[in-house]
Amino acid sequence: MKKTRKNLLLLIMSLTMIISLVGCGAKEEVQENNTIRLGVMSASDSAPILLAQEKGYFEEEGVNLELEIFSNGATKQSSIQAGELDAAMLSMIQFLNNVKGGLKAKITTTTDGMFPIVLAKNYEEKKDVKVGLMEVSVINFLADQYLTDYNVEKVYINEMPVRMQMLMEDKIDMAVLPEPLASNAQLKGLEKRVYGNPDDFTPNAIIFTDEFIKNNPKTVKGFHNAYNKAVEDIINNPEEAKDILISKLELNAEIKDLIILPTYHKTRIPDEDYIKELEDWTENLQGSELNLDYNDLVIKDYIAK
Repeated sequence: MKKTRKNLLLLIMSLTMIISLVGCGAKEEVQENNTIRLGVMSASDSAPILLAQEKGYFEEEGVNLELEIFSNGATKQSSIQAGELDAAMLSMIQFLNNVKGGLKAKITTTTDGMFPIVLAKNYEEKKDVKVGLMEVSVINFLADQYLTDYNVEKVYINEMPVRMQMLMEDKIDMAVLPEPLASNAQLKGLEKRVYGNPDDFTPNAIIFTDEFIKNNPKTVKGFHNAYNKAVEDIINNPEEAKDILISKLELNAEIKDLIILPTYHKTRIPDEDYIKELEDWTENLQGSELNLDYNDLVIKDYIAK
């Protein structure tokens, strides 16, 4: 009888320990942070994110998205460096510099953008042009690719609305503006010229900090699942991308037929050759070497299957 009681006591203690361990595991799982502080630009790249938020896809994936839309890339970059964001839509060129400066983060997917050249209000064709740009940015990189027939004097203006205002006042000859802001300028009477192949990579990406990826893998996965759902919607009906951009960026609805969308892709990352091209360009711009390892810059866990 005593032996039976002893065995029963041991069984109860064992069950208590198992329940306790299971409880600890459940508690640890609950502690994953499902809130993502994300900064994006007021550009066509943002359409899948804005649409996923509007349709509740992030909520379906258990993600609470705190979204901030920036018109100034430098301000967004400062927010990343200050630890105020968990993730951001960022020029890969800025990202390379940030990593060189000590930022611990990874590209989880590229984004798709369109960056037309917009001409000044009274522009007359000429060889020597002043072009409004942001210095360490995708638009500077693309200007070098697009404007090979001109002698370009670069004027660095971080704020996109300021670039457009200077075009209206003929203080610069051209500016690189992302869609849909380029179409907004077109609606005001400015000429828009489109370069490049919409199927190509544009050097923008979503980056997440290493710490957030490590501590919240399900949340990061859920974010990319929601993003891919929205891309599917846009592929099936591109008008949804135009509508959400006009609505969320508070633009004139009359620009809808003027907007030229990129080809949207599900989550993907650039190959090593493309990153090397961006790195070489950035080194030439700044006159200093970056010497970055491709595997320290990207993570392949979220590529669409």
